[in-house]
Amino acid sequence: MFRYIVALIFSISFSALGQTKQIQVDDVSIEYLDFGKGKYTFVFESGVGMGVNYWDSFLPFADRLNSRVIIYSRAGNGSSSASSKVSLERSLVRLEKLLFQLNAQDNLILVGHSFGGFHARNFAHNFVDRVSGLVLLDPSHELFQKELEAIDPEKAKNDNARLNSILKNQSEWQILQDIYTNNVLFPSQPTHNVPTVIVTSSQIGESDWWIGHSEKGKIAWRALHQELISNNSISTHIVTDKVGHNLPIQDPEFTFKAIKSVLKLVEGV
Repeated sequence: MFRYIVALIFSISFSALGQTKQIQVDDVSIEYLDFGKGKYTFVFESGVGMGVNYWDSFLPFADRLNSRVIIYSRAGNGSSSASSKVSLERSLVRLEKLLFQLNAQDNLILVGHSFGGFHARNFAHNFVDRVSGLVLLDPSHELFQKELEAIDPEKAKNDNARLNSILKNQSEWQILQDIYTNNVLFPSQPTHNVPTVIVTSSQIGESDWWIGHSEKGKIAWRALHQELISNNSISTHIVTDKVGHNLPIQDPEFTFKAIKSVLKLVEGV
């Protein structure tokens, strides 16, 4: 996942469906795309430091969801302005206000990639009555660093220190580190109650040094994802070793099929 970070983290977003728009939400000018129409509204949350442009390869497929699609950049990402108030909670408040301004408040399906999975789950936890479904694409998990340290404490800590040196200036990275430190996110998982599709990349060796991409790391990754839906009878877990962490870029068609599959769960087909 690291080879895309430098190229994407500070880029300006232009999509295949036109230039992004801006809207003021509290202290932040939010960059967003809003297109399509249908019964459901898909809201996309990107990974650490990523904005709207992360989804450019996927956009032609997003238009085939036959639904309304909203993709936005959190504060400090893409072309959204920065804020001194960057946290999971502040992002939740901004997203809720953004959706209110865009008149998109019901029948929501949250799609979260990587770190964006925390934001999708957080929204579902706080506004469960407005969320019809969740799609988590290789999502981060609050216990992952703990699991990696159980495999090899020294290597896991050294690898994480290396990641910190690469991403120390990215404010969202610190949020992820704080979550890892606390080992907890919610008292109860929203993925136990909301129709949920989780996609796990089991591709080994995507990087040649990080323990998270080792065979044992991937086993822990897959198990944590499965735990998220262990008590949810309206869920699907898709595991693939054909695609790496950056699913929407590496295989947008596969990603589209995975996202669309949530509609069957939501509608009980």
